[in-house]
Amino acid sequence: MKNVSKTLSLALLVSLVNMSCENGIFGPKTDINDPNAAQGNLTVSITDAPIDNAEVKGAFVTITEVKIDGQVFNGFKGPKTVNVLELQNGNALNLGQSSVAADSYSKISFVLDSEKDAASSGPGCYVLKSDGTKEKLEFSSGTQTEIEMKPQNFVISENGNTEIVVDFDLRKAIKSNNSDYSFVSKSELSAAVRAENKSNTGMIKGKVENYGAVGSNVIVYVYKKGTFNQSSEIKGQGSSDIKFANAVTSSKCDGSGNFTLAFLQQGEYEIYCDKPKSGSDLALGVNTLLEASSSTNLKAVGVGAGAQTNLSLSIKIGGLLGL
Repeated sequence: MKNVSKTLSLALLVSLVNMSCENGIFGPKTDINDPNAAQGNLTVSITDAPIDNAEVKGAFVTITEVKIDGQVFNGFKGPKTVNVLELQNGNALNLGQSSVAADSYSKISFVLDSEKDAASSGPGCYVLKSDGTKEKLEFSSGTQTEIEMKPQNFVISENGNTEIVVDFDLRKAIKSNNSDYSFVSKSELSAAVRAENKSNTGMIKGKVENYGAVGSNVIVYVYKKGTFNQSSEIKGQGSSDIKFANAVTSSKCDGSGNFTLAFLQQGEYEIYCDKPKSGSDLALGVNTLLEASSSTNLKAVGVGAGAQTNLSLSIKIGGLLGL
C-alpha cells in the first residue's frame, strides 16, 4: 500500500508540475488577446534569404495562421500567400500588427498550407520557374505544417512597440532533384526559419569591389563567430543534402557586387563567399570557397543593435579555400 501511495503522490506531483508549466505558477497562462490586460503593440514581418537555383523566379508560401505561445495572433488576417523570394536584402513584408497583452513570450509559429492559396485555389506553396510553370512544394507529411521559432528577448512592454521578423531561408527550406522541387524534412524546415526581435538586430552591408572580374552568382554567407566548420559546411548535410546548413543567413550579390546581410543579432560574425557549382565542377562534386580579403577581419565582424556594419571585399581571381 505504501508503494501505491508513493506512486499516486508522484503522479499527482507530475500532474501539478505540468499544469504549472502550461498555465503559469501563479495563475492561467497570459491570454495575448485579453483586452483587460496592459497592452503593447506587436508587429510580425517576414523576410528571406535567396535560393541558389537560377531557374526559380518566385517561391510562394501560404500562411494560414500566426500563433504566439500557441495562441492565435489576431493581428494576422489570413490566409496570405507570399512570394518570399521578393523579400531579400533587408526587405520585409508586414504580415499584421495588433495590441496584445504586455508580457514576456517564448515562441512564434507559422501554420503553412501546401494545398490552397489565399484565393482558395492551388497550390498553396510552390516555386515559379523561369518558363512560367508552377511546381507545388509538398511537406514531408500532410498538407499543412506548423513551424515554431523562439526569438530571443521576446518581450511586449506596456505601450511599447515590438517587431518580430521571421527569416524564411529558401536555400535551406527547399531542395531540388533534377529541377523537381519540394520542402526539406520537417526538422530541417524548422531549422531553415528563424525569428528575431528587430530592435536587437543590426545588419552588414558590403560590396565585392572586383565583382566584374569574378563573375556572377556570388553568395555571401554569415556565421556566428566560431561556428563555421569548412569540412562539413561545404558538403551537403542531413537527409536533404543542405550546404552551408549552419549559416545564420546569406545574400546573393547584385550586378554591381552589393550584398546585405540583415536582421542579425548583435555580436561577432564570420563572412565566407561561394559560387554555386555548375558544369564539370558540379559533376565532379567539387566544393570550394572563394578566397576573400578585406581591411576588416572577416572572422570577427562586429554587429550592433540598430547599427549597420559596412564591408569592402576583394575576391582573389582563381583563389579557392580548400577542396
